[in-house]
Amino acid sequence: MLDDISLLRRIAAAPSVSGLLRELVEFDVEDVVSVDASTARLSSSVSLRVIACDSTGGRFFLVGTEASSRPVLYADSEGSAGLIGPSLAITLATIVALPNWRDLLKFSGGGDLHQMRRAQARLQEGMRQWHPDLDQLQSLLVGELELDVLDDPVLTFWQSARATDPTVAFIDDDDGGLPWGPLFGEGTIDRLMRG
Repeated sequence: MLDDISLLRRIAAAPSVSGLLRELVEFDVEDVVSVDASTARLSSSVSLRVIACDSTGGRFFLVGTEASSRPVLYADSEGSAGLIGPSLAITLATIVALPNWRDLLKFSGGGDLHQMRRAQARLQEGMRQWHPDLDQLQSLLVGELELDVLDDPVLTFWQSARATDPTVAFIDDDDGGLPWGPLFGEGTIDRLMRG
């Protein structure tokens, strides 16, 4: 497994890989230069380094001082933030396995693993309609980035998001300086299925 910096370098050096990450899981390292993260901070004063963004204004951060492996925090554009992986390698392995990861958070029933598993089963069908070659795309990213194949990506993702310390708030002074909420949404997949 590659360390954080090696992974970022490999992504940046391979436009086909960075383009696929941007398209499939909305992890965009190329457009990160346009993101101003200087006003983002943690209430604990632990440092943040923005490493990627998504198309909606969400940002991915490495948390803590320089190390070979650091936790990854995601702050969406709606005022929610939290950890999504204990390292960049595990984060990428998780979101590549679960390209609909943001929807899993949205339909998690407030962080219920069972609800996330239910949502994944349903959302995976839709993902395959958009990407009939999903298995090949995922395999390509796993190989190019030397990612581990996770036995249970939903469990890994749930454990990572639950590891967010509720006493440490993500704050963006550009957004009023108020603490952001958790990533887990209160909805369930039943709401989507009725719609």
